[in-house]
Order: sequence, then C-alpha cells, then structure tokens
Amino acid sequence: MKQFLLILSVFMGNLLFAQDYIVDERFDPDEYEASDSIYPDNFRVKECWGLNTNLGEDDELISVWGSNLFAIAFKYDRVLFKGAHWNIGGGYQSDNYKFKNRSDMMLHDSIGHEKVKLRVHSITFESGFRFQTSPNLFEAVFFEVSGYANVNTFTKYSTWDEKDGMDLRSQTKKLNYVNPYNYGVEAKLGISVISIFAKYRLSDVFTKESGYRELPRLSVGLAFEVGAN
Repeated sequence: MKQFLLILSVFMGNLLFAQDYIVDERFDPDEYEASDSIYPDNFRVKECWGLNTNLGEDDELISVWGSNLFAIAFKYDRVLFKGAHWNIGGGYQSDNYKFKNRSDMMLHDSIGHEKVKLRVHSITFESGFRFQTSPNLFEAVFFEVSGYANVNTFTKYSTWDEKDGMDLRSQTKKLNYVNPYNYGVEAKLGISVISIFAKYRLSDVFTKESGYRELPRLSVGLAFEVGAN
C-alpha cells in the first residue's frame, strides 16, 4: 500500500508541475546581421592578363604592346575577421618581353634583328591580405596586397628576320644568364570578380655576371577571380 501511494504521489506531481513551452520566434530579414563565422573558407581561381611596362624607368628598353604577362592561380582564402581575409596560393605565369631594336638589348647575340623576344615561364607562389566591404565576393569592393615568389621552368630567347624573301628564325633555350628565381609585390583594387593590378618585381631577371641591362620591373593589367568551391 505504501509503495502504491508513493508511485501515485510521484505521478500526480508530474501532472501538476509539468509544462509545455511554445517559443514564438519570427525571422525578420531587415534585422538580420550575418556573422563572418557562417561563411566557410573559400577556394578561388584567379586569372590575370597584363603588360610589362617602361613606367618608372629611365630608358625605354621594351615595346610595351608586345610585352605581355599571363598568369593563372588557385588560391585558398580564409576570413580573419569581419572585412579582412588572408589568402595563399600557387599557379603558373608567363612573362614576355619584346626588345626594342637597339644594340644594348641583343643579349648573347650581338647582331641586330628585326624582332627580339625573351620568354620566361615560371611556377608562382603568393600570399597576401584582402580587405573587402562585404563577405559576398560578388558584391564586395576590395583592396588586396600580396607578395609573390617565382621559380622558372622555361626560358627562351627568340629572333626573327627577313632576307631575300626568307623567314629567318632563331631560338635559344635554357638561358644560363636568367636568374632561376624572382620575387616581388602585387596590389589589386576591384569590385566583384574583376580588378586592376600592379606587380613590381624586386629581384633582377638577369644574373649579375651577365652584365646585361636589367628589364623593367612594373607590370599592370586586369585580373578575374571566381570561387571554386
């Protein structure tokens, strides 16, 4: 009998004190504020096209419109805090320099040619910081500054001439007077997936032992960047 009364009292107590709670929660888009923590780390693909220029140089050693730059890179982007990102990545870059017809830019070939080009292809590594107005890449206005280091994979010196209706071409590869590494800084200003960039090379293209005149250091152009995840 005592056990029955004990069980009955416990059961009645639960009935008296148990309550159901209904939470009235409404979502108001106008009052919603996103937190950077809900945005995952991003993987991005960047493609750049630009020109190697004579800007800031005392002498014009190259023909700008024939001296182009192309690069493609895969980047990992991480949010540091609201409006600030850190990224790191790598890719491939091609630099082309079209020399003006002058005797001090013939490199190892002392004979003047109608057209002379130097090509340097390299694997590139880069890391930098981006400051943007929105966590959404497609809506943000942003400024980015970064550093880069390149490791050369291919070098070629090419000449073109015409003589008596003949097309004369010469190519020299694996140039030992080109430094195998170079490095520099880059700045970008853009909106959404498009930006303008400026690259400044801090190292020399040619080795000191070669004695050749150093090439211009500043490149400018356009960059396109889209998410890859």
